[in-house]
Amino acid sequence: MNGVRRASSFRCSAAILFSLFLFSPALALSTRELRIENFQSETIVMADGTIEVTENIHTHFVGGPWHGLYRTIPVEYVTPQGLNYSLLLEVKHVTDGSGRALKYETSRVRHYRKLKIYVPEADNSTQTISIAYSVSDALRFFDDHDELYWNVTGDDWGVPIQAANARIILPEGTTNIRANVFTGAYRSRGQDADLNIVGTGVEVRTREPLRLHEGLTVAVAFDKGFVHGPGVAGKVALFFRSNWPLGVPLATFAVMFYLWWTKGRDPRLRPIAAQYEPPDQLTPGEAGALVDNSADMRDITASIVDLAVRGYIVIEEHQRDQMLGLMHSKDYNFMVKKERAEWSKLKPHEQALLEGLFVTGTAGESVSMSSLENHFYTNLPGIRSNIFDSLVAQGYYTRRPDMVRSTYIAVGVMAGLLMVFGGVKIASNLGMAPLTFIAAGILTGAIVCGLGWFMPAHTEQGTRALEGVLGFEDFLVHVEAERFNQMIKTPQMFERFLPFAMALGVEKNWSKAFQGILTQPPEWYRGSSYGPGFYPMMFTNDLSSMSTRVSSVMTSAPRSSGGSGFGGGGSSGGGFGGGGGGGF
Repeated sequence: MNGVRRASSFRCSAAILFSLFLFSPALALSTRELRIENFQSETIVMADGTIEVTENIHTHFVGGPWHGLYRTIPVEYVTPQGLNYSLLLEVKHVTDGSGRALKYETSRVRHYRKLKIYVPEADNSTQTISIAYSVSDALRFFDDHDELYWNVTGDDWGVPIQAANARIILPEGTTNIRANVFTGAYRSRGQDADLNIVGTGVEVRTREPLRLHEGLTVAVAFDKGFVHGPGVAGKVALFFRSNWPLGVPLATFAVMFYLWWTKGRDPRLRPIAAQYEPPDQLTPGEAGALVDNSADMRDITASIVDLAVRGYIVIEEHQRDQMLGLMHSKDYNFMVKKERAEWSKLKPHEQALLEGLFVTGTAGESVSMSSLENHFYTNLPGIRSNIFDSLVAQGYYTRRPDMVRSTYIAVGVMAGLLMVFGGVKIASNLGMAPLTFIAAGILTGAIVCGLGWFMPAHTEQGTRALEGVLGFEDFLVHVEAERFNQMIKTPQMFERFLPFAMALGVEKNWSKAFQGILTQPPEWYRGSSYGPGFYPMMFTNDLSSMSTRVSSVMTSAPRSSGGSGFGGGGSSGGGFGGGGGGGF
């Protein structure tokens, strides 16, 4: 019987010991508590606009283990314009109540500057932790006053603050000092604090403890002239320090300008003299592309007219009646005159143009322009590519202009997208305004694409050829001038150089010089009846209309399927400063 009692007693004791072992950490943790007994702040406003802040935080560490205190201060803000504003905060020193330096670590957590302060033997002790720091851009400068709008304690504390008081000292002689005080949670307009203005100082003291996530904010306004605000250069520097992503477009512009200056500029052009023949036996399409570094539709339609002038095709104009003859429109037929075997004499881009127009290439084959709609566009890349390949082969470029431009545009688009989407992520992590990163990405991409468009450069040989084309253009434009009156102007000259005039955009000037000389339409163009008189200007206008229509038809593509269709604004937590803290 006694043995049973002893066994029962042993089991009971073991259960008690096990319970104590199991629950003792929880009991210990339940007695671990951090208390902020008093939060004292002194802020001195310097004449240069800097503020010197000293915070004395009287802290009671209950239980343990405790290693210290952390203090978080917001340093990134978003302006009403959606841009970023950074507080330039510099920690001076961190000490205990006796002035002994404390070890601390500083880090960035989202938009906070976080101080992790180590306090020796913090368990079950009352400590005073003094933090001194300066902020060079905490003041705000308005037209009629300057202002310090400062969140003294911050409203991110996870523990109550039993009492808080603040003292703001302004420069000697400061006049017309006004102050507001706010207490409570973020955006609260409570004013549960006493405020006194004594001389050039403002003193504030809370009446009741600040509960979790409640803080004390002070706004102090005073006359201008006692604090020196930043000048224009200082404002610009501050803007870019706060919105440093916007420095990327500036750096990008500098790099792109250097690349253009060293690699994208043509050799210097010599004085342009009139030329009476296109240089180096260039075709109209090549001459037009050499001038603007672009093989556009004007060059291709001029090539069609040139092939007609040289006897490879005939252009036929037809009038179509619509709405019972009330409306009329024009269509065109292209008919082959020379067999495919003779096309080998042409340059690659001219062969590609004829092969895109005709199926068999036998003499007499005819194709209507309207039948090319939504089909011919697939031939355009090859034609343009052949024009540029020919110019590179002749030594006018080191790289094809279209490839240079497309490379820079691709780089610009990719860089812009990476900066926009990556920047938004970075902004979220750093607590910064995303608009700054978005604007920087868009500007960077636009700068690369914009300056990249001007990067194609002629070689020395290409520049000499360009001089010849520009001199020939000068002749085409001023052929009716007095200095050219002695030239023999014949219908053959008009036809031969007309495609060049079209490619260079001066066909109207060219046609004026042949009024009265050209009296019949050329054999390669059939259709319109010009009445008793033939006017080169009217003929050129017809060709321009045809070119416009050809450009529209040849570039048309089938549609892809798509989917269906100080004033009243003050509050607690406002202004600069703030944050919170806790123990660890």
